Amino acid sequence: MADAFSERRLPRRRGAERTGSTVAPPVFFDPTGKRWYRILATVVVLVVLAAGSIAWLVPQALAQTWEQPLHQEASYPRELLATGDPENIPLLGDSSHPFSRIALVGERNGGTVLTDPFSDEVFRTLTEEEAATVGDSPYVMERFGELPEKQLVLTFDDGPDATFTPEILDVLSAEGVPATFFNIGTNVVAQPELFRRSIREGHMVGNHTMTHTTVWDDALRSREELIGTDRAMRSVGNYATRLFRLPTGDPDNKPLPILEAQQLGYLHVDFDLDTQDWAAAPGEAVRLPELDGAGHIVLMHDGGGDRTATVAALKELIRQAKADGYSFSTLAPVVPEKYRSVADTDPVLADDVTALAVAGVTVAPDVVMTWLFWFGIGSLTLMSALYVVLALIGHRRQKHRVWRKVAEQDLPLVSVILPVFNEAPVVARTLAALRTSDYPHLEVIAVDDGSTDDTLAIMEDIAATWPALKVITQPNAGKSVASNHAIMAATGEIVVTLDGDTLFEPRTISMLARHFYDTAGTRPVGAVAGHVKVGNRTGILTMWQSLEYISGICVTRVAEGVAGAISIVPGACAAWRREALQQAGGYSHDTLAEDADLTMTLQKLGWAVVQENQAVAWTEAPMTVAGLAKQRLRWTYGNLQALWKHAGMLFRPRHGFLGMVAMPYTMLATVIPLVFLPLTVLMAALNLAAGNWAPIAWFAAFVLTIHAVICVLAVRMVGESWTHLLIVPVYRIIYEPLRAYLLYASLLQALRGRMIGWYKPERTNTVIDLAAPARPADRAAPWQEGDRVERV
Repeated sequence: MADAFSERRLPRRRGAERTGSTVAPPVFFDPTGKRWYRILATVVVLVVLAAGSIAWLVPQALAQTWEQPLHQEASYPRELLATGDPENIPLLGDSSHPFSRIALVGERNGGTVLTDPFSDEVFRTLTEEEAATVGDSPYVMERFGELPEKQLVLTFDDGPDATFTPEILDVLSAEGVPATFFNIGTNVVAQPELFRRSIREGHMVGNHTMTHTTVWDDALRSREELIGTDRAMRSVGNYATRLFRLPTGDPDNKPLPILEAQQLGYLHVDFDLDTQDWAAAPGEAVRLPELDGAGHIVLMHDGGGDRTATVAALKELIRQAKADGYSFSTLAPVVPEKYRSVADTDPVLADDVTALAVAGVTVAPDVVMTWLFWFGIGSLTLMSALYVVLALIGHRRQKHRVWRKVAEQDLPLVSVILPVFNEAPVVARTLAALRTSDYPHLEVIAVDDGSTDDTLAIMEDIAATWPALKVITQPNAGKSVASNHAIMAATGEIVVTLDGDTLFEPRTISMLARHFYDTAGTRPVGAVAGHVKVGNRTGILTMWQSLEYISGICVTRVAEGVAGAISIVPGACAAWRREALQQAGGYSHDTLAEDADLTMTLQKLGWAVVQENQAVAWTEAPMTVAGLAKQRLRWTYGNLQALWKHAGMLFRPRHGFLGMVAMPYTMLATVIPLVFLPLTVLMAALNLAAGNWAPIAWFAAFVLTIHAVICVLAVRMVGESWTHLLIVPVYRIIYEPLRAYLLYASLLQALRGRMIGWYKPERTNTVIDLAAPARPADRAAPWQEGDRVERV
């Protein structure tokens, strides 16, 4: 036995584990110290490459798609409007003319003419009446274009929409009616197939800005709202369009966006019949416009909300218009030739980059957050329900299991090992609690790991009056080395472990030991996990830890025990079969979670690992936020090391529930927050800032409800104080920030290749008093209970 453990006695502080003739470094440890610099160098190179690519691509993406010969400075539209009175701009034409533009007023050949500000092209000569209307204004707003009589142009804004655009397209297809769609850029990228379908079925498409903006104060954003949408359409559907419509309309009173669009080569298209379908609730009838025989452009919407009423109104409008002798067309017959849309346009790199960027900024976050939301809801519901059911099964089995009677003299020897370092404030109470144990065959081996306080002296004084206690001292080498030292000195076939600040109840060792001499399963028991409770419940922080221990042990670990998937047997309260320890080689030194490492090793070797809730140990939890963070950082980092070390068990059917469910779920619960937590926080903040708090509130309420159910079950199973439920409403407020810190801090340490030191909270000796009551004479010892009908 000594040989089995001697290879594991290399101190952790040397940063390696000796195995045979080789030296294996701790998991994630980088003995060269170069990994972090390589990572930083890689990040710098990637940042430089990304910055260079952006610097090269952004100017191309921002460049306008339609060339104009004059006045292309971004400031020109504002400068031009400042030469006149944009609040009282003269208007030529009326709403029956579909197109809008700003024209310069000038004199040529003795007449007053309108010219294009961006090409000096003469649009036309004004009549005397029009010249009088214009007066001395340097520019005018002109409506132009003519629609044939009895021709209806149906236009739809705000799409494509995944639900209602297909329904509208189906109606148009069934009726043989063409239409013109003014699409929002982000929706084009989000619904590319619908955009392509509308083009494929003969409809026209226009530009309705990237985000349905109504703010035109920023010249750069205004330009990109149009240019970005144009490029996205080219990339997604090989379609180039110069048609543009203002969100919310009213071009006559919005000369700046009209002029900015005109500068970029776009033509504004208005409407003269507004169905106001956007205001109709589902089931409410849309008031259809009266048709007077003239040509009209009709405004409807295929996106931006529930358009059930629009679909119904469209069917009725088409029926009515056909009955009145109307024909239908797109805008193609009346659009000036230079503004006609171009299909089969070959996209350039800037077009594809723009579409990709739009998808990454506006589409991908929503898709990812939707996926995360439903994955969170689904996985939490499924796993919680599964674990609750398994926990109830496990609790019932434990409650009704009949244990075999064993004569006291036939009970196996139990070796209790206690590795300690600077535990002077608490070690006397720890040993005193062990001394009250009702298990008859017991030896206690305490190993002092080079303490610098009075720990050794205290233990030696107690050993002088307690023959069962053997005290060993060694130079400071770490807990796992001290534990292996104690195991080598042990003679019992059952080894029980605890920490220096842990107080066992009198029945704890008996409850642990009985699983080894009365095995119920098909596999021999290799380890038994006890029930660790927080003994210093003095405030919110320690009560929070107490609730965490109770729910984690009484539900999660009991459920895993039923499924044979316990991955952590806590060294603070555990029992191990000596043969299993020997086969595993004892505690390893290459992780900070040596108990989790050893547990998974036993699972891999085929030993059964079970949970015993009646084996209770009381421990002292950190009482400060800093202390809690340091302790949990070691735990989290160590568990990540153990998970990485035993990653070969993942998705291996031979490891059962542990390999196929428990470990993969743990991996996902680690990786997903690491990758998506920043995005989740950002999206939550943006939604709250926008007043969209309902989904976040519902998700939080759902999580709170699930956790409350688990906590109620856990408290009920072990008869704990119901006051723990007062912590449930604030549980996540503590848990979520702590988890985020632990995950990222652990990842950083792993990447840096450094080891996290062994943090031990300051001992305050505040665990509740556990004075052992005398066992009633008429109550049988645990190993003598039996003679009941087994109900499992």
